[in-house]
Amino acid sequence: MDNLVNRDVIDRIAAAARSSVSFNDLGLTIVQELGAIMPIERMNIGLIDTDEYMFTDVFVTGSNLPCRPTGHMRTLHNTVVEASMVANHPIFIGDEPQECLVERFPNLKFTFDTGIRSIIAVSVRLEDEFIGAMLLASVRSLAYTGEDLDMVYHVSTIIGERIAAMKNVV
Repeated sequence: MDNLVNRDVIDRIAAAARSSVSFNDLGLTIVQELGAIMPIERMNIGLIDTDEYMFTDVFVTGSNLPCRPTGHMRTLHNTVVEASMVANHPIFIGDEPQECLVERFPNLKFTFDTGIRSIIAVSVRLEDEFIGAMLLASVRSLAYTGEDLDMVYHVSTIIGERIAAMKNVV
């Protein structure tokens, strides 16, 4: 991937992060920009409540689970978001047999049932606090590269302040 293209994508996402008035505005820009350089059949942005240890979807686009509309809350326990929080960097899901992944992350069974085969999960931090997460998913097996993980991580560092500001309004 051309670094100039990546810089342009990052600049446009950063501008959207500064000016977005809703999670929908921010999410749609991220999907549009990242979707031009990597496959995205679904993307979620969610808020993390570390006190309650919960994740709440605030933006969902693409082929989502019928049982998880925007506003859906779920525990962080045994999730890919939790794994990203523990690792403190994005994680890639999809390079192991599905049975092994479902054993580690039981809720992935429902995701795999929708046809999703690859996921990038990245927690979003502001300073030392987890405030949200972003998940990108594709129906393609092994859809993402190390460069994609780096790009998604970079995006997560850019959108943290905006998510925190919008989180306080929700």
